[in-house]
Amino acid sequence: MWLRWMLQPRHVHRWAFNNARPMMLRKGVVVVGSHVQGLFMRVSRFPGADETVLGWDYKEALDGGKGSHQAIACARLGLPTHFVGCVGQDRLGDIGASWMTEAGVDLSYLTRIQQTATGCGFVMINPEGIPAITTAMGANAEFTSKEVDRAKPILSQAKVVLITLEIPISTALYAARLARSLGALTILTPAPAEPVQPGDLAGVDLLVPNENEASTLLSKSPNLRQEPSWLADRLREYFALKQVVITLGEKGAFVANGETSRALPAFKVTAVDTPGAGDAFTAGLAFGLYHEASLVDAAIFGCLTAARAVTVRESIPSFGTLSEIAEFARANRFDIPTGLRAVMDLNKRSTANGGRGLQQQRT
Repeated sequence: MWLRWMLQPRHVHRWAFNNARPMMLRKGVVVVGSHVQGLFMRVSRFPGADETVLGWDYKEALDGGKGSHQAIACARLGLPTHFVGCVGQDRLGDIGASWMTEAGVDLSYLTRIQQTATGCGFVMINPEGIPAITTAMGANAEFTSKEVDRAKPILSQAKVVLITLEIPISTALYAARLARSLGALTILTPAPAEPVQPGDLAGVDLLVPNENEASTLLSKSPNLRQEPSWLADRLREYFALKQVVITLGEKGAFVANGETSRALPAFKVTAVDTPGAGDAFTAGLAFGLYHEASLVDAAIFGCLTAARAVTVRESIPSFGTLSEIAEFARANRFDIPTGLRAVMDLNKRSTANGGRGLQQQRT
């Protein structure tokens, strides 16, 4: 029923992000990015330079890199999702691949690197649930434009392509340029951020940094706080971007696209863990845009998926299905954004009739 709804003639004209290909032929989300096994420890406070702080509760958590997170989160929301990236031929690589497979992510373009270990990230979490993270790229550092080119068959069919920067920046920017030239909507999460030249983001349709990342991209000190509206305007001007969404953590998000500049408040919840919240937001944002919602409505849905994520311990379990997001919204009396109510209602009816909700249609 869902596929028939998508292909009705009255919807076809809304599918074109650009004129490279008829969008009615497009389906699926591709995530080009990292997998980084999360190694967690809780601390009473973060250490300063040359200081040791005792921690506790060390574990290899259900936590991956930004790329695998976004892929799992998109798949959990019912989007047909493919992952393009590199992991080692080792135990941690096997674990990461199994997490994505269990979520329904297609791994046809996952490369296993023999000579380099799977990436890992060490995450310290303070009593407020705020993380401090350092990452060893491992196999992610071996990710080159050759792996991106190998994935051209799915990039040429994708409706949305998500890209992260826990891979070599040259590879990430190449992937953005290629995907955009093939007709996809490209979304870049610039984490970890580094200063880049104005023309480097020419392949990016939508930039999604947090406040610190926005400042770093502009070669400004993250310690010099700027208003989100100022950051969004400077990013759009400096990089000639049409659309920017700045994530603001517990304060929500700021959306700017030339027609709208708007602060979106967060949904108020009691947070227990925050490391996966940004990736939950990006997946929710991508879900909204995939289903033709406005940028504002898509970002509101991202805020909703992020709010649900911070109420669940560990990153991967925090990525909700559509039914879980709907129940979370109902239980907390949160409104579903207008542009996505029909999609959520369709999923609810399908589930009520004994189906599994919106199903993934493989590309």
